[in-house]
Amino acid sequence: MEEHDLLATSWTWAGRESVDERVSAVGRAGFSGLALALDDLHEVRATTGFAALRRMLDDAGVVWVQVGTLGDWWRRGSEHDADRGVLLEAAATLRAWQVVVRADHAVPAVPLPRMAEAWDRLAVQSEGVGARLVLEPEPWSNLATAERASRFVAAGHPNGGLLLDAMHALRGGSTLASIGQGVVPSTLAAVELSDGLLHIPNGMTLADESRNGRYLPGTGAWDLPGFVRTARGLGFDEPWGVEVRTPALRAMPLAEALRVAAAATRAVLDAADAHGGIPAPAMPTSLAPTSAVDYDAPGSRGVPGFPGVELPRRADPATSA
Repeated sequence: MEEHDLLATSWTWAGRESVDERVSAVGRAGFSGLALALDDLHEVRATTGFAALRRMLDDAGVVWVQVGTLGDWWRRGSEHDADRGVLLEAAATLRAWQVVVRADHAVPAVPLPRMAEAWDRLAVQSEGVGARLVLEPEPWSNLATAERASRFVAAGHPNGGLLLDAMHALRGGSTLASIGQGVVPSTLAAVELSDGLLHIPNGMTLADESRNGRYLPGTGAWDLPGFVRTARGLGFDEPWGVEVRTPALRAMPLAEALRVAAAATRAVLDAADAHGGIPAPAMPTSLAPTSAVDYDAPGSRGVPGFPGVELPRRADPATSA
């Protein structure tokens, strides 16, 4: 099977350990990318600094870096300006690949023309630090579907892109067909994989599920290999984001949870790779034991673990009356 670059999103590698310990665990688990949340960026800036973090990333073999997710980027004010400034400073020093932002969650939402003007301005600023500005649509925002968000991005600055999150897209009402037909290929800049149940679990909102119901790829009910093939059909290649978060995963030691997440995601990507390829060879038809546990040497009629006890001979069902 092909090798694939995986990116651990901020929730996938979140933990109580220090940032340098967590970065090291990401690299050891086989991820070649990670996403840094604003909280981590503020902490690093106030302590070790971004240059030291870049050295940690290099030591861990991390080459793909996302920073975000930034909200309220269309607003002005000291808090918003501080977050925006930290994000752009981090992107420049860490040689980030992308700056990620979200749409508006407020009711009533900010008018789209106002967002569009701020989007173009931030896209230019992101380009100035060598990163692409990427929008992550969420079902509870004013850009609720992947298709609508893609149209918004396509109408703006060319340094803008779309993040296609499996949970947000499928819970937002999209299908593989609507994504393939409705997402503008040139906008697709990032993909995040997680699995889910057929229906939102009882007692959870969409936002609750997004925070605590992201199953390992391949362990839920969604056609994630088909989702991967749809993204590839739109021209997306690497890296594949992994965004998983359940109480069971959070209870694991971080290093173990990262290894499990990477293995599960690679299995889904292998399944997508195999689709339409050369079929696997037929299993051999020669006589063989079904398992080592069931195997008895030829002529043996003993009971395993009970020396001297023999089974009665059985009639061959194909020849006996």
